[in-house]
Amino acid sequence: MTTSRSAVLEGDERLVLREFPLPPIGPDEALVRIERAGVCGTDTKLFHGTLERPLPLVLGHEILGRVAAIGERVAERYGLAVGDRVEVESRVPCGACHACHTGVYRYCRARRGYGTSIPATEPPHLWGGYSEYLYVAPGAILHRVDPEVPADAAAVISVVANGIQWVCHHGRVRVGDAVVIQGPGPEGLGCVVAAKEAGAAPLIVTGLSVDAERLALARELGADQVLDVEREDVVACVREWTEGEGAAVVVDVTGSPRALPLSLELVRRQGTVVLAGLVGKAVATPLYTDQLIWKEIRLQGVYTHGVEATRAAIKLVESRRYPLERLVTHRFPLAEAEQAVRAAGGELPGVRPIKTVIVP
Repeated sequence: MTTSRSAVLEGDERLVLREFPLPPIGPDEALVRIERAGVCGTDTKLFHGTLERPLPLVLGHEILGRVAAIGERVAERYGLAVGDRVEVESRVPCGACHACHTGVYRYCRARRGYGTSIPATEPPHLWGGYSEYLYVAPGAILHRVDPEVPADAAAVISVVANGIQWVCHHGRVRVGDAVVIQGPGPEGLGCVVAAKEAGAAPLIVTGLSVDAERLALARELGADQVLDVEREDVVACVREWTEGEGAAVVVDVTGSPRALPLSLELVRRQGTVVLAGLVGKAVATPLYTDQLIWKEIRLQGVYTHGVEATRAAIKLVESRRYPLERLVTHRFPLAEAEQAVRAAGGELPGVRPIKTVIVP
């Protein structure tokens, strides 16, 4: 094969299949044949133009694939060979700025990320997971993944990594902490797994009436209690299950401005609210900020994950302790990338996926 098909976002709500030549690979580069590309809530916002992005853009920053070609220095650095299965980190660090030097390459000054910030006009064009092949640039970070793990389970490594980053690294959940996770979407379910591993008790998940299937899966993944916020008094239930104290940590992954005020009510004094859901610049969230003061609440924003969380997530996925392949409910071929994005965004009648992936 000498070319790769890619789904290119050329304007608001306009994804078009384009073909690009496969580039020659130098000693610090690689080429990955995409096995699964996760469709994230961020992708839906990029698709609709509610988040800033360069155009044209190959979407897709949750990337699982097999090494198709690899330069000698990259192969030596990561211990990889052609045919190995890899998870590709979404950010491409420059390695020279303050953020990279201090271990927070997520905030690299170069701001280069697969599927989000490198336009398809920049050679060699293959800068996103909605593609048959991905170009691995110098400095990009690769992780080996056990080839025996089911593809759908391996496809949610980044989801689990987000959960570990947000719940454990930022939420600082400890054994015995009461934890509430608001939103049982894929990121919320990744947080359920992370909180369970951290020893949360009780572990409570909230959702809407339409989330019945997701809440049932949350129980299978380890949640002690699930709540329908449209039918139950969430604050009363959480207080009952926490001896009147409230949760030590509340993780809000709803992407809804209505959930954050509720999070402030659910958290205990001197507890932590972890805010992960993006709503876009056009949405303002009203808050009763006195609660932050009277209860000494720590409000922690979180943004994607780092290498440490990815490595932990890979080990957890490879352990097979959780049926993580159950998160993937819908698969679409590359030619139906627009349908995949709309499905993930809840825009297709009668279709409500938990996690959607593209299988090129």
